Amino acid sequence: MDCTDLENQESQTVVKFLEAYVPRSDIVNIRTELKKDFLLGKTKTRDRKLKIRKRKTRLLTRKEKKNLGFYIIPRGSIKYIDFEPLHKIWVDYVSQILELDKSVPDVTSKQWEQFTQTLYKADFNGSMLEVVRSKCPSYVGKIGICIMDTKNTFKIVSPNDLVTTIPKKESIFNVYIKKLKLIVFGKHFCIRPAERSSKKFKSILHPDL
Repeated sequence: MDCTDLENQESQTVVKFLEAYVPRSDIVNIRTELKKDFLLGKTKTRDRKLKIRKRKTRLLTRKEKKNLGFYIIPRGSIKYIDFEPLHKIWVDYVSQILELDKSVPDVTSKQWEQFTQTLYKADFNGSMLEVVRSKCPSYVGKIGICIMDTKNTFKIVSPNDLVTTIPKKESIFNVYIKKLKLIVFGKHFCIRPAERSSKKFKSILHPDL
C-alpha cells in the first residue's frame, strides 16, 4: 500500500466517524469542508518547500574571494613553527598515496607512470619545497613549507619565518618526503590544485620527474 492509498483510507475513516456523530443537517457539508482542508494542507506543504529552497546560501566565487582578500597573507603573520605539524601530516598523506612503505618504482618500470601521476595530482599544501633552478636567480636555494598552492605559484614559509611567492612556470623544485628527494618541474603544476587532482597527465611529462 503506497502513501496515497493510506491517506485516502484515513480520510474515509474520518468522514465515516463524522457522519456517525454530527447532526444529520450537517452531514451534507462534511465532504465538501474536508476537501477544502486537504487542499489547504497541500498548499502549505508546497509553500514550505519553496521557502526552504530560498533559504539555501550562495557560495562565494573564486573572484569574490580574491576581491575580499582571502588569498592575501599579511606580512609577519606567518610562523614556520606553526606549519611544522601540517608538514608532518602531509608527509604521512603523500607516503600513503605513493605507497612508499613498499618501494619507489624504477623509472623504466610500468609502475613509474602511476607513481608520477599520483604525485602530480597530490595536494602540495604542507610539502617541503626547495628551489634548485629558476629564471630568477634570487629564488634559487629558497626552501620552506608550502602554505598556499595556487594556479601559477607556490607560497612557502622558510625557517626564518619569511614568506616567498615562487612562480611555478620557470622553476624546478626538490620535494622532500622523509629520506626521499624528488625533482619536479613547476611548469607541470600550473593548474589549480582542485583541477589538477582530476586531470589526466600525458606520459611525456613523467621523464621530467
